[in-house]
Amino acid sequence: MSTTSPYSPTEKPRADSTLFDFSAPPNHTNHDHDDDEGEAEFLDNVDLNAPSPNPDVFSSAPDAKNERDSIWRGSTASSSSSMYPSSSMASSSKSRPPLSTQSSTMSSTTVSTLMTSGGVTPLVLGVAVVDFNHLIGPTVEFAYPPSLQLAIQDDEDWMRLLPFLALPDGAHLSEEDYSYFHCTYNGSGSQVPTDVPSNQTLFGISCNRQLAASELTRRPSDVTRSMVQKAVVVIASQPVFGPIRDKLGVVTRAYFAQRDFTQTEILEDFYTSLESSLEGKSGEGAMYIGTSLRELVHKFRHRTLVLLKLLILQKRVMLYGYPVEKLCTYQYSLVSLIPGLLMSLRDSGSPDLDAKKTRVRPTSLRTSDRSSLLRYMGLPLQVFGKDSFFQPYMPLQQIHMLQAKSWLVGTTNQIVTQQKDCKYDLLVNIDTNTFEFSDPKLERLVTLTPADRKWMDDVVRTVEESYTLPEGERPGFKGSDDDLRARFEEYLCAALSSIKYADFLTKAKRQDTSIVGVGGPAGDGPILSPFNEQWIASFKTTPAHDIWNGCTDPALFDICEPRHPCEGKVNAVSDLGLRLAEGFHDLHLDQQLGPTRDALSSAFAAGSSSIFKAFDGVRSEVNTRLQQQQREREERASTSKSTSSPSPLDPGSSTSTSTMSSNTNTAGTGGKQLEDIKATLGGIGSFFGSRINNLRNANASTNANNGAGQVQVSNNDNNPSTLRSSSAGKEENKGGLRPMSLMGGSSNTNSNNGSNNNTPSGFGTLSRLGGWGKS
Repeated sequence: MSTTSPYSPTEKPRADSTLFDFSAPPNHTNHDHDDDEGEAEFLDNVDLNAPSPNPDVFSSAPDAKNERDSIWRGSTASSSSSMYPSSSMASSSKSRPPLSTQSSTMSSTTVSTLMTSGGVTPLVLGVAVVDFNHLIGPTVEFAYPPSLQLAIQDDEDWMRLLPFLALPDGAHLSEEDYSYFHCTYNGSGSQVPTDVPSNQTLFGISCNRQLAASELTRRPSDVTRSMVQKAVVVIASQPVFGPIRDKLGVVTRAYFAQRDFTQTEILEDFYTSLESSLEGKSGEGAMYIGTSLRELVHKFRHRTLVLLKLLILQKRVMLYGYPVEKLCTYQYSLVSLIPGLLMSLRDSGSPDLDAKKTRVRPTSLRTSDRSSLLRYMGLPLQVFGKDSFFQPYMPLQQIHMLQAKSWLVGTTNQIVTQQKDCKYDLLVNIDTNTFEFSDPKLERLVTLTPADRKWMDDVVRTVEESYTLPEGERPGFKGSDDDLRARFEEYLCAALSSIKYADFLTKAKRQDTSIVGVGGPAGDGPILSPFNEQWIASFKTTPAHDIWNGCTDPALFDICEPRHPCEGKVNAVSDLGLRLAEGFHDLHLDQQLGPTRDALSSAFAAGSSSIFKAFDGVRSEVNTRLQQQQREREERASTSKSTSSPSPLDPGSSTSTSTMSSNTNTAGTGGKQLEDIKATLGGIGSFFGSRINNLRNANASTNANNGAGQVQVSNNDNNPSTLRSSSAGKEENKGGLRPMSLMGGSSNTNSNNGSNNNTPSGFGTLSRLGGWGKS
C-alpha cells in the first residue's frame, strides 16, 4: 500500500497539514509494530566493528539467489530493453515513458521476508545512469540489476527525484563532481520482487561529468545542445561512500571515454565487482573513509564545537556553497564526531522514518570492548529520528521537507536558503566561512565557555602544526583523524557523564544526603558550567535526550569521569588571549587586505622601476655629454699644439715652451676634475648637467670677449714671470668648472698702479660669470 507523508509537496497548505501532530502512530508499510521493536533492539546491540557477512551466502538454499535472479529476469525480459532504451527514449515523447513491469504473484511482504531471510541486506543495491535530457530534463536512463530497476519503476516519487539528486545544481560549472544524498524506497503495494529495502534510508553517491556532443560516435536525436551531462549513480544500504568513490570515478571516466552511452556493459561489470570488493568493509572504520576531520577543524576552527553542539540540540543547520563534494564531506565529517552515528543513519532519510523510537538499556558491560562501552554510554545519540532528517545534498525539489522540526542539509541553490516559512537556525556559508544565526539567543546558547575555548585551541593547534606537512612527514597519531575523533569522543562522554552526575547530586541534595564527589566534596567545584549550563538545559528538552536518558544507567559517571577535559586549566588572562586571537582570525585580515597589499606591492614595484630607469637615463646622458666634451677638448688641444709650435730662432721659444707645459698641466688637471664631476653627479638629474653646460657657455663667452691671442706678462718679485695665452685660458675653461682650491697658480699685476697683487701666490681671480678675472 502507499503511504502518505505530511512532507509531500502535493499535500494541502501548512495550515491544514498534520505536520506537528504527534498523536497518530507512525505508519509502516511492510512491518508491524512488534517487528520494529525487535529490530530496534537488535540494532542497539550490534557490534559496530564487526565485518559484514558475505551477501552471497545469506540463504541455506544454494540456488535461492539464482532462483530470485531468474524471477527478476523473467519478469523484465519483455520490458528491460524498452524501459531504458538509452538516451533515445525521450525523443519519441515529451514526457517520461511509463515504467511498468510484469506483475508477480508474490506480495511485497513476502518478497521482503524472502530477501531478508538471511538477516543481511546487500551492501550495494545497484548502479544507475542519470541523463540530463535536452527535451524533458533529468531522467533515469539506465538501472542495473533488475532488482533496482523494478524498485525505481515501482516508486514514482523516487524515480522523479533521483535525477535531481544525482545531477546537482551547478554541475555544469566543473568537469567532474560528486554528490552524496539520501533517499527512500516506498513501494506502491504492487507485487514487485526486489532486493531494495523499503521504509529505510538508502545512500546514494553519484559522479557527474559532461562531454561535448560533437565528440559522440553515436549521437541520438534528442541531443540538441553542445554538451551532454550524465551521472553514474551507486545505491547502497550503508554510507560506504569512501570505498566506493574512487572506483566510481574511474568507471565514470571510462564510460565517458567510450563516447557511446548505449554501451553499458562496463557498468554491469562494475556492479558485479563492486559488491565483492567491498566485502568486509561495511564496519565503522570503513565508513570513516572519505571523511576528513582535519579539514573540518582547519576550516571552522573553534566553531567546529559550535556545530557539534547545534547538532546535538537537533537544530536546523544548513550548509551552503560549492563544490557539492566538499559540501557533503563537511556534513559527514560533522556527523562522524558523534561516536557510532554513521552506523545509525537508518532513519535519517525522511522525517517520516522513526524505527528506533525506543532503545533497550544494556545490562552488561565489557570495558575492553569499545562498542560495548559506547552502548553503555547511550551512544550514538539519536539526533535523526521522528520529524528530523539529514540530507547532504538537497535539491530544490525537496524544499517541502524543510517543514520538519530539525535537519542537517546542504545546498548549492540560494532559493533554498531564502525560505521564510522554513527558516534555518544556522546558515553556514562554506565559501565565505561565515555563520549566520537566525536568533541571537541561540547564538549565546552555544557560545563556548573558557574551558571549551581552551580545549578547542589545543585541538586546532594540533591540526595546524601538521596541516601543511606532506603525508609522510606528519606525526603518526597526533593530529590525525583518529586522534581528533578520540578527543571529541572523550569530550562528549564527559559531558554526558556530567549530566548524570549533576542529576545524582540534585537528587541527593533533595534527600539531604552528604556525598563525596570526584576529587573532593561534591559541590566544591562546578560540574556543568564548563560545558555551558544553558546548553545542557536545552539538550534536556530534546527527543534525543529522552531516548538517551531512558537507555542509560543513572550511575553512568562511575564509568566515565564527570569532568571537562580542560577544567581548571584556564584562567581569565589566557581566555582573553584566546578570544583576541580567534577574533583576529575571524576577521580574515589576510583575505580582506590581500588585494590592497597586492596593489600596493605592484605600484611600489612599478614606481621603483620607473625611478631607477629615470636615474639610469640621467646617468647615461651625463656620461655621454662628458665623453663628448673630453673628445672635443682633446681635438682642440692637438690642433692648438700643431698651430702654435715656435721657431727655434725665436727668442720667446722658452717662454712658449713653458706656456705649453702649463697648458698640458692644466689639461691634465681638468681631466681629473671631470672625473670628480662624473662621480659626484652619478645620476642626480639633468638639472645639474644643464647648469654645468650653462656655466661652460658663460666661460667661453667671457674668454672670447677678453680677446683671443693676447699675451699677459706678469713681472713680480715674489713669483716668476709666466706667459699665458688667452686662447689657452679659453681651452682650459671649456674643460668645465673647477673648484677655486684646485685652480692652477697664476699672479696678475695691476696695470694702473703697478703694485703687487694682494692675492696669495698660486691663486687667480674668478668673476661671477665663471671666467678668469681681467688684469
